[in-house]
Amino acid sequence: MKIILNLLLLVVSKSDALIQQQNSVFTSSDIDKISKGGVAVIHDFLSPSLITRLREDAQNLFEQGNFQPDGLTNTAKSKTEQGFTGKADRQTFRGGADWESKDVGDWKARKEFSDQMTLLRNELAVTLTLPRPTLQKEGIRRHEMTYNWYEPGAKLGRHLDEHHEETKGSKGWLLPTRRSVTWLVYLNHNWEEHEGGALRTFPREHIPTTSSSMVLGAHEGNLQVGWLHDVEPVYLDCFRESGQSALYRIINDGNDNSIRRDVLTKYDFDVPRQPIEFVKFLPEQYQNKFEQISTARLDPRFASPDNTEEECEAARSLLADKNETYHLDVLPKAGTLVLFDSVTLPHLVQEVTSKRQRIAATGWFHEDSQFFLEQQEPM
Repeated sequence: MKIILNLLLLVVSKSDALIQQQNSVFTSSDIDKISKGGVAVIHDFLSPSLITRLREDAQNLFEQGNFQPDGLTNTAKSKTEQGFTGKADRQTFRGGADWESKDVGDWKARKEFSDQMTLLRNELAVTLTLPRPTLQKEGIRRHEMTYNWYEPGAKLGRHLDEHHEETKGSKGWLLPTRRSVTWLVYLNHNWEEHEGGALRTFPREHIPTTSSSMVLGAHEGNLQVGWLHDVEPVYLDCFRESGQSALYRIINDGNDNSIRRDVLTKYDFDVPRQPIEFVKFLPEQYQNKFEQISTARLDPRFASPDNTEEECEAARSLLADKNETYHLDVLPKAGTLVLFDSVTLPHLVQEVTSKRQRIAATGWFHEDSQFFLEQQEPM
């Protein structure tokens, strides 16, 4: 009897797994792209009716004054010094924990959408090639959901959505979670290429797909800050026994396919204030092989307080190196879902040349930060 019961349970579990696979939004290729620093693009993710309801909700919220200009924050300057405008910059409705609030707009449409994104997040959390189990946790500050609004002429410069906490200065290590996976769902019916506003992403042109040691974005809680030899992730560990920090990569160790850390820096160091150039901590043989993901030249969050806004903008308009010439553009067509790793993928929004607004639902799935994980370890 016990054997029969076990067989029945096995059949049921296999059936559930098959149903989950059949209902999956993702293909194995989508998961691989997110895992390897690429971009997953899924068309027709939402029904036409929900797209219309969400777009009308965003339009009504905008007319009611619920959006605020929200450009890229220069950490070297205060919020009042940023000079964001609705005409030139992104505008955002930050629903946050109140995304499903019944006090504003079409909360039922937002709730229906939120439920779909929760299923999506839970699927990502248990996918073996993207092991991020804490994505499943719920909490007020754990996951972000917003509407984005671009007027004709607005754009958004090149940036990353998440950085290592140690590089954020006084703003680092404040929250128990970090942005892990970025997502966008576009709400613009019949959007054409000539209307501009494309999402331009900068994935790696060459990433090994067979290396078992390849872990992008974070390794044991340590966030990635750069690349070595174009394809090897470089991580920043700021919990060294010395009390300082070091840069390292992970490599295969022998024939047993095990991996180990290979410390790259000459000595442990204190992470300096912005702007940060990690290359100076590397031995000479690595310096011309290292590429930092975010620098003062490419991201306002790494800017210097001595730089004028004109200097920052001129610097951001430059290409970092040959890799920046490789890019993938995504048109903001209604129903298109885009997902990518929040730490490793630089991206921007090209200027909207249309006479109408560019509208999207956007957000981030969070996972536990390294600091939180460290605090949870048994004494």
